[in-house]
Amino acid sequence: MIKLDLGPEPSKLKDKREERLPLAIQAFNVHGHGSKELNELLDEGYQVARPTLLHRQHSKCAFCENLEDHESRPVEHFRPKKEAHDDMSGSVIAVTSHYWWLAWTWSNLYFSCIQCNKNGNKGSLFPIKAGTSRAAAPTKPLADPIPDSFYDFSAESALLVDPRTDEPLDHLQWIPVKRTAPRATWRWTIEGLSDKGTETIRIFGLKDRIDRVNGYLEGLKLTAIEIDKHLAAARLDEAREVFTRLVVQYVNNASSPFRNAAYWALDALYPEAARSAHGFCALPRPHVTENTDPLPAPRGKKAKKPKARSGSSKDHPRPGGQA
Repeated sequence: MIKLDLGPEPSKLKDKREERLPLAIQAFNVHGHGSKELNELLDEGYQVARPTLLHRQHSKCAFCENLEDHESRPVEHFRPKKEAHDDMSGSVIAVTSHYWWLAWTWSNLYFSCIQCNKNGNKGSLFPIKAGTSRAAAPTKPLADPIPDSFYDFSAESALLVDPRTDEPLDHLQWIPVKRTAPRATWRWTIEGLSDKGTETIRIFGLKDRIDRVNGYLEGLKLTAIEIDKHLAAARLDEAREVFTRLVVQYVNNASSPFRNAAYWALDALYPEAARSAHGFCALPRPHVTENTDPLPAPRGKKAKKPKARSGSSKDHPRPGGQA
């Protein structure tokens, strides 16, 4: 998982929210949360965000960074759209009041793989720190528009890393299983650097990706052996050039999978002190910056020019810009 800045919401999602959220508020006021009428509304509309998420996430799952080549992969609600489940107490507890009003909220949506999103992994789980409380949920009668306070989650002690608001590298680290072994035989595993990181690994089943990640890092590891040979022969320029190539290919390339793992692998192979001593280039933290390029046009059609962004509040309605 890496830091994601996915830019402004697509206009189609805004349109769907303006269409369906008032109906959801009405269903909530009449029938209550968990009702069939409300749940049916929550199942539709948010899928229009999939092409934009797929494009801006470079066809990778937001959580495990696996490349996904099918547009049918899920649009994941980070905070569940029908009910949240908390299993921190050892048994799954359903919280039916949360977080239905975020069903069409841009900052709550990610492109995900089936493995991370399935029941048994993330599903509708959304644990919070023991002894803390969830953000307030709306009660009847609920006003339309929904008050801003219900979109403020700054005080909620969530135990899942959110790649939009958290720095995943502060919570998730790939480390060599046995550092004392010859480096050519190193394998990596993922570990949590915080309670939030540990829970994220467990909930999303990120250790299920260990073999795939290690297979991907084989090329990086073999190239590191080439760097070591250059260093042993005092060919510093060549070593620096190859290291830079690894950074560009595995860490800086927005289209590459498993950039979190590649960052930590290079940091383990060449710690900061060694990088400085050898004059290697900086090892930047991987991230995806805001990408407002138009989606690729269908074959035979020209891409539309992006509309100018005025920066007014009308361009970024509150529900689309809040978590």
